[in-house]
Amino acid sequence: MKKWANEAHLIETLFKEHGAGLLQVKTMACKIRDGINQLDSFVQQGAIAVCPSCEKVCCINRHGYYDCEDLIYIYALGLKLPVYKECVKDTDPCQFLSMYGCIIERSIRPFRCNWYFCNPLLEYMEKGPQRQYRQFVNQFHEIIELRAEMIKEFLIKTGQAVKHNAGNV
Repeated sequence: MKKWANEAHLIETLFKEHGAGLLQVKTMACKIRDGINQLDSFVQQGAIAVCPSCEKVCCINRHGYYDCEDLIYIYALGLKLPVYKECVKDTDPCQFLSMYGCIIERSIRPFRCNWYFCNPLLEYMEKGPQRQYRQFVNQFHEIIELRAEMIKEFLIKTGQAVKHNAGNV
């Protein structure tokens, strides 16, 4: 947890030190957030249909931590991190999972949480309206590409080789 907190602090500091120089990074983060928000209702429809009957919770605490790239995205949006409980085991259900789903807005969840689809959920989405599914896939790929560009720009502008394992606590 301490290593993760140090990584988060470093990235937050870099945003403070390089503020104006990271305008393009911040703009890309806003576009990513907007793209995720556009996909939210499609994913949520599937989650509402599939998740309540799930016998094994795939949303475990270990995956609820932001990795290094997530931290860059969150700080680019000017947001603060949620408060984590240190006593929760990695294998326990995620501390942000309520009986109604995740309490963190989709556009600011950790990337691996947002884009993990168990087989039943994936099958549900694939069998739904094909036009919506194709739009989802295309938008998803655009988000991934933009995220990679955002990270690259951040690393160039800050001169940092930030480790990509901040989520490993």
